[in-house]
Amino acid sequence: MGLSNLMNFSKNVKKVIIMNFVITTVVYGIYNTYIGIYIKELGFKEGEVGQILSSLRMSVAIGSFFCIYFYKKMGIKKIIFLGYFLLSFGIIGTSFIKNISLLKILAGVIGIGYSFPGTSVSVLLMELTTFENRVEIFSSSFVIQSLGLMIGNYGAGKGIKYFSKLVDVKLSIPIVFLISVVFILINLYFLRDLRVEKKEKIERKKVDFFKNIKKLMNKKVKQFLIYTIVIGLGAGMVIPFFSVYLKYALNIDNEKVGLIMGISQIGLIIGGAIVPYLSRYLGRVKTVAVCQVLSIPFLISIAFPQGLFIVGVSFLLRSTLMNLNQPLIQNIALEIVSSDERMEMNGMVSIISNGANSIGMIIAGYIMEHISYNFPYYITIVLYLTATTIFYNSFKDMDKRKE
Repeated sequence: MGLSNLMNFSKNVKKVIIMNFVITTVVYGIYNTYIGIYIKELGFKEGEVGQILSSLRMSVAIGSFFCIYFYKKMGIKKIIFLGYFLLSFGIIGTSFIKNISLLKILAGVIGIGYSFPGTSVSVLLMELTTFENRVEIFSSSFVIQSLGLMIGNYGAGKGIKYFSKLVDVKLSIPIVFLISVVFILINLYFLRDLRVEKKEKIERKKVDFFKNIKKLMNKKVKQFLIYTIVIGLGAGMVIPFFSVYLKYALNIDNEKVGLIMGISQIGLIIGGAIVPYLSRYLGRVKTVAVCQVLSIPFLISIAFPQGLFIVGVSFLLRSTLMNLNQPLIQNIALEIVSSDERMEMNGMVSIISNGANSIGMIIAGYIMEHISYNFPYYITIVLYLTATTIFYNSFKDMDKRKE
């Protein structure tokens, strides 16, 4: 199952999977990892870093709602092309502009640009697959997306180190950003003949998001959204700042930053591979709770580093344990609502999760600038323990019903 059968997938499925690989590599593997370091090199403080990362994350959520609207008006292929244009425009602008206010706006443009093809991936794969091969294809897309993160982290670090021998780091990072735009445009060229079957019933279906919110809010949904806020706030306070923390708190060079961040993405691949077996043994809810608790010692290890090797191992194991949970959490979120409420539930989780992340980023940026780089980790540990307790107490009965 998975990558071994990738070559047997249809031409359109392979194009969509590669599209997911490219946009993830560029936005989260390259831009998201190194924009904080770039802002610091320009002379700005951690608070501005937090605001830019927050702008990116919030705009992804907002863009997802725009995508639903434009999908009905323009069709999915035009949405993807518009997203690629916005993504390229934002990254090119970031490479040349040094005004912090404009950089925040451009981060928002990049986030919206990413959200259009990013949101379209799952829709396209649903339309291009059958029930029999859907799990295999979605699994392959997840693994390749994880590889994109790893390649983007490591490749950008190597590239920045190479160009830093020729020019100042303030120029070497934008050069890598501009190279990433070339990959976007190459992928756009190969997407020009992407064929998507039009499904009129889907396109004409009216979705009144706000009208259905009140109907959606049963007890379990409220509990899940509270959990999402708490865990999202904690994640936003540390994860987006990992590269800045490694670079400026631990004095690690850009190449090693990329290597550590790249290695940590192996956890996504490992997690995706073992989660079905672990959840069958422990149950879904207990698996989520146990893995989140077990990730905390490695988060503490990152906050109190004992050398480069230990930091790298801690990043890998923390990433594995936390990301292993994602398919299970998404499954539970959609199981607590009816089938006709899943679009609204996805929308609510997206906006709340990204909103909580954004708030966490702003708070952490301020704390790192005025107190210390380590203090946000303490807050995150408390929030993770709180969120895990909320999640387990709220949903432990779901596993019992499956027994």
